Amino acid sequence: MDECRTANALVERSVFASGDWMELSHKLLAGSDNIFPMPAPSKDLLRPNQKKQKYEDKRFDLILASETTYTPESCEDTAFLMLRHLKINDGVGLVATKRFYFGVGGGTDLFQAACETLSSASDYEGPYSGLRLCVKVVQSYDTGNANIRDLLRVSLHQKM
Repeated sequence: MDECRTANALVERSVFASGDWMELSHKLLAGSDNIFPMPAPSKDLLRPNQKKQKYEDKRFDLILASETTYTPESCEDTAFLMLRHLKINDGVGLVATKRFYFGVGGGTDLFQAACETLSSASDYEGPYSGLRLCVKVVQSYDTGNANIRDLLRVSLHQKM
């Protein structure tokens, strides 16, 4: 029974979105009420007293991304979303990516560079001043037969 309560608590606090990162970010910052479509009502998932979630702080504990770093622009967009919406000091972003995206220019190194560039830019005045994105490769998957895949851990910290 405790597992059911834990699962229900996680479902109530979880949000899943897909699509364009920057559009999502703009909706969050604008305070839009229609950011995440509500699932079809289900007696297992939606209880009568469940209220529509608000995203007032616009920062999240966990952001998952996969195949979002395939071009230089998508690397920048993904890094910017992490800068804008990860909880400072506590949030974690997990990015599953290929080491190289041949022909389109993205990948692990370019994403890390985009995060470093944004962190340097946040030295200036503005809403993100004093924040730094930290990226660490937590696991690499190399079969020897295909492109290497990396799992990246992204965190956001106050600069000292």
